[in-house]
Amino acid sequence: MKHKESNFKSDDDLTIYFQYWLPEDEPVAIIQVVHGFAEHSGRYLNVVNKLVPLGYGLYADDHRGHGKSEGTTNYVDSFEQFIDDQKRFNDIIKKNHPDLPNFMLGHSMGSGIATYFAEKYEQSLNGLILSGTGNKLGEELSGFVKFMSKVLAKLRPKMKIDPKLDPQFLSHDSKVVDAYINDPLVHHEEVTTRLGYVMLKKFENIGKILEKLTLPILIQSGSEDQAVKGVKTIIEDLTMEDKTVKIYDGLYHEVYNEVKDEREKVLDDLAKWLERHK
Repeated sequence: MKHKESNFKSDDDLTIYFQYWLPEDEPVAIIQVVHGFAEHSGRYLNVVNKLVPLGYGLYADDHRGHGKSEGTTNYVDSFEQFIDDQKRFNDIIKKNHPDLPNFMLGHSMGSGIATYFAEKYEQSLNGLILSGTGNKLGEELSGFVKFMSKVLAKLRPKMKIDPKLDPQFLSHDSKVVDAYINDPLVHHEEVTTRLGYVMLKKFENIGKILEKLTLPILIQSGSEDQAVKGVKTIIEDLTMEDKTVKIYDGLYHEVYNEVKDEREKVLDDLAKWLERHK
């Protein structure tokens, strides 16, 4: 397995960090990983270690204001900045691998970014994979963010608020939870009003966006996900012919980081789906 790190410049001249993993031989397809809120690209090694030996290449960046990338922590001027960054990243991937199938895997907030990316650039992708997705944020975060008006998000966009996210509900694996809590690249500080508001609004409309898509889609979520909810509702909105939905009984938010036996089932399902669509 080959691993390299690099960066690119965003439209507004921020340095965006990314890394990628490739098999020793020519890859059979590329997966562009879009990580979730407050985390970073380095938290997807279970996916890397499953797929790269099967011949896939994985590219993952750190969102602006996340991980090793530049930008104000937990803040964006608009949600479209995330999408624009992913388009620049996707262009790099296609330049490096012009003839290979290209899939996008988005987790949590990244599932929202990936969905809106697919709405705008569907022809750039051969398939869409969504993990920890839904049409509303967890009850605590939703209840907290709902009190914010659009006026507050505009007038005090960088004001910090506590989303009250409990890392214990990321995974049943205590080692994963401890690693998350102690990870210096994970942002444990408060979210800005602007990002909180745009996340809430974008997730509310995910079902409407998915209705428009025709590309193959795989959804993988835990039935006990406390961070993002409403996945069963958006499943009803899927109109594309090629759709696969996997709801894993009892699992939490990070299905790729669950206890070993459970995550292996999830990763096996991911690998089988990719094999059918590459």
